[in-house]
Amino acid sequence: MSLFTLKKLLISLAMPSTALCLLLVLALLLLLFKWRRLALLLGSSSLLLIFGLSLYPVSGAMLQHWEKQYAGLQQLPEDTELIVVLGCLHYVDPKQPITSQLLPCATIKVAEAVRLWRQQPQAKILLSGGDIQHSGIQHADMLAQLALDLGVPETQLIRSYQLKNTADEAANIARHYADKKLVLVTQAAHMPRAMRLFEMQGLQPVAAPTDYLIKNWQADFTWRNFIPSLRHIAKADRAVYEGLAMFWLRLAS
Repeated sequence: MSLFTLKKLLISLAMPSTALCLLLVLALLLLLFKWRRLALLLGSSSLLLIFGLSLYPVSGAMLQHWEKQYAGLQQLPEDTELIVVLGCLHYVDPKQPITSQLLPCATIKVAEAVRLWRQQPQAKILLSGGDIQHSGIQHADMLAQLALDLGVPETQLIRSYQLKNTADEAANIARHYADKKLVLVTQAAHMPRAMRLFEMQGLQPVAAPTDYLIKNWQADFTWRNFIPSLRHIAKADRAVYEGLAMFWLRLAS
């Protein structure tokens, strides 16, 4: 097992949704083996944590820590030469439109890059991502297809293949485009780690975060915000993922 695979596995197991489900299974097993007190402790703790993370004020606060660090970019700097779009994921299904074959994180990032590009059409858009899911199609090509459909000419697109993660993408940009004025497009929660990786390569891109999951955080909470919903646990998952990935990055550097 490679270090990359091991890292992904450990981080996946540490996600609140996964870890808490595993603890509930463990509690059931302990109950079967007559360890009632320990089973009750693990089971009740897990259920309380699941309830807490299913509340928007709790999981939202966790994710807001990452999303608030960079504001959205409204106006593309006039000297921008390259808009870098970091990859996400896709699935291949010819019966579906390209907007459905790409995960929402990919579709939103391409849409944001095209929005910015229209302000300065002389800039080029670099679309990044390899075929890490072994679908037979490079992720950069899927992103490019959407950009083409949105009106960006082929001459303004650059595709960067065979990249597994953000560190690879940053290193590749540093090798080939270190002298360019860069704008970096990725999810708001991912932006702090992405900027750190690019800065470690000696690059100074302008951040253009998108795909914010926390909306109007400054607004007063209403009773609706305190209704538990399992979809909010995904926000906690994302916050924990970024926290662990940043910790891993600091250890590695």
